[in-house]
Amino acid sequence: MSDLATEQHDSSANRLSAGEIIREIKALRDSEKIAIVKIARLYARKTPYGYEDLLQEAYSRALDGRRAWNRGVPAVLFFGGVIRSLAWEWKNEFVNEEIDLDDEGAQERGTIAKIDLMKIMALFDDDPIAQRILEGMMEGVKGEELQEANGLSPTEYETKRKKIRRRLEKLAP
Repeated sequence: MSDLATEQHDSSANRLSAGEIIREIKALRDSEKIAIVKIARLYARKTPYGYEDLLQEAYSRALDGRRAWNRGVPAVLFFGGVIRSLAWEWKNEFVNEEIDLDDEGAQERGTIAKIDLMKIMALFDDDPIAQRILEGMMEGVKGEELQEANGLSPTEYETKRKKIRRRLEKLAP
């Protein structure tokens, strides 16, 4: 087998099948279901859609294979990432519709702002929880809500905030 074929086989073997995903969803504990709903409610604020739409689309994309669920990834973390991604996608669709093309430079400013935001979010590609906290902060969500939505203790939340602040300070000129 070629290196590419071996790599593709290894990555597909590491992913849950649709049947396994159904079993994982059915096996969710109440606390996990609540956490996923809270994440969806948090991110739905950024979109013109309801949290139910985010949940339904996240489950749909997992089941039809558009979003791969790697073995060993907890359900809350997986669905939190899918929901965050969907909200980002849907928010961008909504934002693009609101640009007034009569305002010279509006489209350019919007593009620059999106690039800056993508750079900031990319600083935390290694930490999806920090990304969710940062997005919540940008939306004006209270710290308590962010802490609760991400299942963090007060100490863990403060640690994430320090990490975010330090990385942003390094980015600033």
